[in-house]
Amino acid sequence: MVYLDEDSIKQLIEAFNQRNLETVSKLFSEDVVLHCPGQNRISGDYHGKNGVVELWEKQISLTNETFRAETLAVSQGEGNLVLVIEISAQANDQQFSWRRVNHYKVVEGRVVEGWIYEGDQYIADSVFA
Repeated sequence: MVYLDEDSIKQLIEAFNQRNLETVSKLFSEDVVLHCPGQNRISGDYHGKNGVVELWEKQISLTNETFRAETLAVSQGEGNLVLVIEISAQANDQQFSWRRVNHYKVVEGRVVEGWIYEGDQYIADSVFA
């Protein structure tokens, strides 16, 4: 299992914010499954690295390139990686922010499955409506 320290995770999130999705996708296995909650246009399951990139591209597109993430906390152990992230984005001429928790199952240094938990599902559903 690869152990990423908080600085490494912050660098990956910054790569995401700079839209360097290829760099960030290296953390994921080829057959990863990512589960995204809610009743909106990003809700559902995403399969493989291409699916994860598709999710990221949807978030970026639906917010007119304003989607940003900031790492607040990182915890890992026993094959788990948990990130607490502050999300900010604009939609419908309004600015939104909310917390998100990403829980990843890690095997042999790569994320094989992930679950996204929105701190405020109502806001997320509104942003990605």
